[in-house]
Parts: sequence; structure tokens; C-alpha cells
Amino acid sequence: MISKVKGKMLNLNLTAEWEQFISHGRVKSDIIRPEILESWQRCYEAGVDPYDGSSHLILTQPELEQLQSNHAELIETAWHFMVKLYEFVAGSGFIVLLSEEHGYIVKSVGDCNILDNATDVKLMTGTGWMETEVGTNGIGTALLLKKPVQVSGQEHYCKKLHSWTCSAAPIFDNDGQIMGALQMSGPSGAAHLHTLGMVVAAVEAISSQIRIGEKNLELTALNSSLQNIFQTMSDGAVIIDRQGIISHINPVAEQILGYNLKGTSIEYLLGKTAQYDKLLSEGQPFTDIEVRVDKPQFQFHCLVTSIPIKDEKDNTTGAVIFFNPINKIKKLTNRFSGAHAVFNFNDIIGNSHKLHSAIHSASNAAACASNVLIAGESGTGKELFAQAIHNASSFRDGPFVALNCGAIPRELIASELFGYTEGAFTGAGRGGRPGKFEMATGGTLFLDEIGDMPFDQQVTLLRVLQERKIIRIGGDKVIPVDTRVICATNKNLQDEVKKGNFREDLYYRLNVIPINIPSLREREEDISLLFQYFVHKIGEKLNTPIEFIEPGILEYLKYYNWPGNVRELENVVERMINSANGSTLRFENLPPEIHAAQSVEELPENPIASGSPEAVHENGGMAALLLERNRILELLSRYNGNISRVARELGISRNTVYRKMQFYDVSREFKFK
Repeated sequence: MISKVKGKMLNLNLTAEWEQFISHGRVKSDIIRPEILESWQRCYEAGVDPYDGSSHLILTQPELEQLQSNHAELIETAWHFMVKLYEFVAGSGFIVLLSEEHGYIVKSVGDCNILDNATDVKLMTGTGWMETEVGTNGIGTALLLKKPVQVSGQEHYCKKLHSWTCSAAPIFDNDGQIMGALQMSGPSGAAHLHTLGMVVAAVEAISSQIRIGEKNLELTALNSSLQNIFQTMSDGAVIIDRQGIISHINPVAEQILGYNLKGTSIEYLLGKTAQYDKLLSEGQPFTDIEVRVDKPQFQFHCLVTSIPIKDEKDNTTGAVIFFNPINKIKKLTNRFSGAHAVFNFNDIIGNSHKLHSAIHSASNAAACASNVLIAGESGTGKELFAQAIHNASSFRDGPFVALNCGAIPRELIASELFGYTEGAFTGAGRGGRPGKFEMATGGTLFLDEIGDMPFDQQVTLLRVLQERKIIRIGGDKVIPVDTRVICATNKNLQDEVKKGNFREDLYYRLNVIPINIPSLREREEDISLLFQYFVHKIGEKLNTPIEFIEPGILEYLKYYNWPGNVRELENVVERMINSANGSTLRFENLPPEIHAAQSVEELPENPIASGSPEAVHENGGMAALLLERNRILELLSRYNGNISRVARELGISRNTVYRKMQFYDVSREFKFK
């Protein structure tokens, strides 16, 4: 009885305060809760009709359906909890309402008679319940305050709602954004604090379910992405369970292995090793283990890497195993280590008959897969020919691997050629290493200076050339190699065979297609062409373009013997350009050895016309030499150092004048006093 009296007194006081506020915009006492008073003030300032309380924001049916479609996930998640919440209060005059983030009601459930009463104030699906529309209320005020709120009886700003109690709480997504609000509404006389608690609990359950749903979507998307990566990655991959059974296999692994091994034990595939035992028992990964499998059903040679799969308790539940074919690794290694050919036959410069004959033989060699032996002095361009043959052959898409047999210590030549296994000898790298034959598989192996190969390794090379198979040092597995072999030498191998330095059977195995590259002194007509080419090429490289070459320099170059061949000519040009003062090459830029070569040339009988000091000496001794020197000095003085005038006067060429001036140590600036 006492509580009812207190309730009536409170309602009377609230009514009086409400009337006071809507008349004067203020209250007399502090019985109005702060959040309610603040809401009244907002409604008062917004001009909300205090004697109304019905929503006038009513969606059409298509608009409502569109809104419900846009919030289908929220409705679907919340509906279960709305029904459960209503079951607690069924028959007590309550309804449960769900709004979207702006305050439009999108779903409701409750007693039929209460739903009818709610219709009188448009508290129904498809209507908007914002504070600015219907004053202080559960949905609108909770959305605005972003926290749970209960509005009972006269706490509503609008009079039509004084018979209602509303308990509402906002619903947030994972990012803290409001998705909507949940509200229980009923008779104001049935207001109780536990009503708001029930709504808050239901909202927490809805939010939790939404978070779970979003996480599931994220996991689904992640799983889909991982599945796509797994299926499209360039490496072969399989997934095994905790028992080591293959549960998934990607297309690349199927291609490597030959068929789908799903359901097969990894032990059957790769054999029983300590690495696989530790992988599943201890969750210990391993990296780049070389595996060669040769079974009747499938064969492969791969680097194998594995990563364990663990649960939230750090227990190993399986593993992902990756297969990277050795051939693919070799191609990448060759690509980035420079194991490729860059020269073609068009890069071979010269017009001499002997050179064209060598190019013709090399072109024929490119059309087949037979062994080639290139003979020529050092510096003639043997590797250039080898690269050109490779690039014109059917092996052009494979690697071009070069090895200088004369530059490798004899004790290492076998490991370089054939590779080694881990622990094969002191200092052997971990995991072993493939040799040049393996690296060159599918391409060309160029063995330069083959005549310097140790005699004891020649028989091994012969066997590989015959059988096309190798065994790594320290290993026992036979590895097939599909490699085209081109050899080069600056020695006469037939003489080396006679001396007992080179195996005769290996010589004939290598010398299937012989190619002889002429020395530079045998192709004198190409010196000018090569000189001009190197001047342009090296001038660009050194950023020193040459615009003028003093006449006669080419004659000097032709008289030289060129023991270092084309390589020496290139070196001479670079020295000349580095010593040049500006963009002109002069006689003083020629190296001393080329100047010195002129003193031994053979010239005709007339000493003066020929310009040969030796000839002059033979025909008249020192007196003739002195006479010639004085004559040159006289002409240089008369014509102020004009070499062309001096040459015409003597009846010789300009370059001969230069040679004589050098021989007699005469300067063009000489003047008689």
C-alpha cells in the first residue's frame, strides 16, 4: 500500500514538473533524472509538440522492404533474441522492437492487444522514432546518447506516451559503430529496472553474435584467399594431417608428382627421415632439403621445405610441404648468376675469308647437338663463338654455363663439374651442391681451356659424355644430364695426345665438329674494322667520344704482330683513349710495343723513298742516315712542321715521315737557327 502511494505521489510530481517544463521550459525540483531533463531541453528547443507523441515518419511498403533488406544481417541475428526476450514477458503487455541506426523500426514481436495499442501512436514496423519526431523515448534517446536508457510514464516528452514504459539499448558493430537499437515497451505501471537489464543482456548477446558472424566471414574470406593462393602458387604444395597423410594437394604438386596423391602417407612419398619425424612430433620446420625420388609411378628431383601447422595450444596438427623442382632453381640461379649467352653470330666482326669460314662451320654446328671443339689462340674469341652457337641452337632457351678448366685447382675440378653431396669432403657445403653439368642441363656447357684438364679427370669426363649421367662426389645416385658440350683450347690437342697429356679417346669424343678461329695476324684486313668498332664502343663506355684519328695510325696497327689477338687490340684501344687528350687519337697515344714493331719492317730498295733506316744503313751506312735526318730537319724547318708538305717533298707517305721522325727523335717544331 505504501509503495503504491509513493508511486502515485511520484507520478503526480512528475506530471507537475512536466507541465511546468512545457509551459516555461524549466523545472522546479531535481526529481527529473539529468538524462531525461537534457532530452526534454533538446525536444523543447527543437519545437517537438508535447501533446503529440505519434510518429509521422511512416515508410511505404517498398521503402520498408528495402530498409529490411539493407539490414537483413542485423534482423536475422537479432530475431532469435527478440523472440526469447518476449517469451520472458509474454502475457504481461510488452512488445519487443528492433530499429536500424537512424531510429526506424524494422522488426517487432509482442502481445496482439499491445501491438494494437502501439499502433495508435505508430509504435510499429516502418515508423521513425527519433527524438526530434516523437520526443523523449527509448529508441530515439538511446541512439542519441549511445547508451542504454529507460523512459517511463511522464518522463516521455510527449503526453500520448505517458502511459508507456520503454527500455532500450543501442547495438554496436565490431568497429564501435551503431547498427540499431533494441527496445521493450509496455504499460508504464509495469515499469521495472530489471526490464532494462534484460534488454541490455539481449543486446550484448546480439552484438556478440554479430562479432562472431563477422569473424566467421573474415575467416571464410581468409580461407578462400588461402585456398586460392594454395591452388595458384607457382610451387608445388601438399598439406598433411598429424598422422602424415596428405589431405590437400595443389595442381603444381600434381604436375610434379605425376598424379594426385591425396590420402597417401608423406612417408611413402618422401621416405622416412629424421626431418619428417621431427616435423610432426616436435613441430620443427625444415628448409631446402634436396630430395630425389625414383619410383615406378613417379620421379622427381626437388628442394623440399616444410612449415608446421599448430593450434591455439601450440600443438602440431599437420604441416604444409612445398616442392620446388631443381630445374626451376637452376634456371633462376643461372639467370641471376649470369649463366646465359649474350652474343650472336652478328656480333662477330670481320670480313676475312678465314673468319667467314669459321663462322660457317659454327653455324653448321648450331644446327645439331654434337660435341664441338673450338681451337684458336688466346684472345681470338672462342667463347664468343660458343655463345653464338648456343643462341642459334635448339638449346637456346636453356642456360649457358662456362667453366675455365685452366683456372680451377686440379683438386676442385671434379666437384665443379659433377657436384658433391653433404659431407663428401672437408669443407663441403651443407646440403651438397650441384655441378656444372647439372646446372647446364637443358642448355650448353662450355669448357674453356680443355687442354688443361687434369689427366685423371679426363676419363670421368669421357664417361659422362658417353653415358649422359653423373654421380656427385660422395653420392651414389645416378643423375641424368641433357647438356650440349662445347670445348675450346689454345693448345694443339693432337700434340698433347702424342705427349701423353691428353687422352686420345677423349680427343675424338670432343672433336666431332672442329672449328678453327684464325688469329688476328691472319686476318689483317679486319684490323681496321675492329679498330673502328672498339674506338666507338670504348669511347662511349668511357664517355670519351673520339672524333678524329691521326692518319697513319692504322698502318702502324697493321704492322704489329698482335700476339694477344682481338683481346689485345681491344686493350690497346682502351689504353689509347685513356691517354688521349680530348677527342683525337694521335701517334703518341700508341703503346710503345706498337711503335717498336715498325723498326723491323721490310721496305723496298730506295732508302729515302721507302723510309727504312735499316735499309739506309745497309746501302750507305751512318752517313746516309745522317744525310736523311738532316734532310728531314731542313724540310720541317722550311714548312713549319707541315708533315704533308714534308711527305710530298720526300715522295713518301705521311705515316712514313712520322716513323722516321720517331726513329731520328725529331720534333715537328724543329727550327734551324
